[in-house]
This record gives sequence, structure tokens and C-alpha cells, in this order.
Amino acid sequence: MNDDYLWNRSGPPDAEIVRLERTLASLRQESLPPLILRAPMSAWSEWIGVALLAASLAIMVGGVTLAYRFHPQAPGWEITSLERQRDLRIGGWLETNSREKATINVANVGTVSVEPLTRLRLIDTRTGNHRLELARGTVHARIWAPPGQFFVETPSSTAVDLGCAYTLTIDDEGSGLVSVALGWVGFEWHGRESFIPAGSMCATRPGVGPGTPYNEHVSPAFRAAIETIDFRSGSPDQVAALDLVLAEAQERDEVTLWHLLTRVDGGQRDRVFDRLTRFVPPPAGVTREGVRAGRRDMLDRWWDALGLGTASWWRTWKQPWRGSSR
Repeated sequence: MNDDYLWNRSGPPDAEIVRLERTLASLRQESLPPLILRAPMSAWSEWIGVALLAASLAIMVGGVTLAYRFHPQAPGWEITSLERQRDLRIGGWLETNSREKATINVANVGTVSVEPLTRLRLIDTRTGNHRLELARGTVHARIWAPPGQFFVETPSSTAVDLGCAYTLTIDDEGSGLVSVALGWVGFEWHGRESFIPAGSMCATRPGVGPGTPYNEHVSPAFRAAIETIDFRSGSPDQVAALDLVLAEAQERDEVTLWHLLTRVDGGQRDRVFDRLTRFVPPPAGVTREGVRAGRRDMLDRWWDALGLGTASWWRTWKQPWRGSSR
């Protein structure tokens, strides 16, 4: 194609263009287009015009931004299963039978895979607060939103996602277990807190709340001992359970030992203090007396020394727990 002929007809005619011109000849405008006169403008007037245009654009962009930020989320989430596709509305329940599995699209923040014999309810869905209630059964959550935006309430704890993938199971009595594959999960119930990193598990019980996190590779005896410490208050077996945990604890069990500093009574905290010191010495300013007294500033400082992120970071993301957990 000859570009000169196309734009200013100065070059040799192009056969395809000529044919197109003939086809459209009946539609051409015979008269000259109207002349639009532009009144002369002063520099000051031109500046005002540019300023007004810029202000209009700013208002338009700001309006679009506000509309995006404050536009409410859709009132439900899409559910896909082998049987059908449907929506889960706020306040609505999803109950799978013994053969049914389902996948829930959690707004724009992730997905939840639902196992058979699971019962759950959508409590809320809006920016920064996507919330499910898991009454029983098993879900696998994969969340890619910023931390602290997806919550699962259970009869014994609230699980808050800190950017992760995890499996949560609740039995008919309300007891549960979370297993974290990626990132972190927080558990909280009436001020009792557990912070569970990838590769760790944590149980929860009605009336008590979350237990002590432990590495998924610990021995069955180690797990049983943790359960005794967490959920059998006053049992004569608790001292023997702590003996077993301290004897088997390895460097991978630093998170467990750190949590135990506030889970055992004052008379046993010195023993946990000494065992954790073997793997991570207490930083400057952290004293045996302060830890024995449960001083939060010293516990946080020691947590920071574990190299798993600062305590201030995860405490920031647990704020939505306040007033929302059971």
C-alpha cells in the first residue's frame, strides 16, 4: 500500500484504496465542513482553562477511586460443586453431604475447599472483613489477600489468616485442629492467643480456646503431652507431660517453648526458660524474673529473637479479633 496516496494523494494511486473510494463515493460530503472560529485567549485565560481541566480530571479520578474503595462487596460468594453451582449469601448455610465437595470463591481474596459432611455459614463479606463460621467439618483455605482480612469463627476459637494456606477441622463437639501449610494463622479466644507458623499445628477446645502450637513432625507422645498441658488443667499428669516436652524439644520446637512460657504456672516457667535458652538465648533486657512474672514486653522481645518476624507485626494483624471472637 502506498502511504503517500493514502494520506495526501501525492503518490501513485493504490488499487485497493481506489476501489474503496468508489464503493464509498455516495457517502462523501459534498460541502466544506463548517469553520469553527476560536476566539483569542489571553495567557491568563489559557492557564485558567488548563487548571479547570486538571481539577475536573482530579475529581473524576478521585471519584472513581472512592467508588472502588467503598463499593460494597457482592452480597454472596460463588460455590462450585459436582452437583451444581450456586451462591452463598450472607447469613446462609452450606452443608455438604457424605459424597459432596465444594469450592467457594472468597470475594477476590482466595478460595475455600469444603470437604464432605461440613457445615458452614457466611457471616460477612466486605473489604477487610471476610468472615465464615465453621460449625463442623473440614475446610482448606488458600488466601492471597493482605493479612488480617479473612476469618473463620469456630465454637472454640477464631482463626485469622495472615496470608497463608491452611486446613481447619472442627468435630461435632466443637473441638478443632488447624494445620498450616504456608504463611501463618492466628488463633484467639477471650484473650488466649496462639500464633501458628507454616509446618505447625494447633488444637482448640470449647471453653478453653487455642492450645500450644507444635511442629507437625513431633512424636505422638509429644502431641499427647501438649494436649495434657493445654486442656487438662489440674491433672496430676501435667508435670510428667512437661517433662516429656522439655526432654524431646529440639531447635524446631522454639515456638512451642515460647508459648509454654505463659501456659505453665510460675513454678514451671523457669524450666521452660532454661530449655528455650539452649536454642535461643534471651536478648538483652529479658530476665528470668520478668518472664516468670509474665511481662509482655520481655516475651515479645524474646519472640523477636526467634527470627520469625516481630511480635509487633503480628499483634497489629490480630486487632480485628477484639470484640469479634466468641
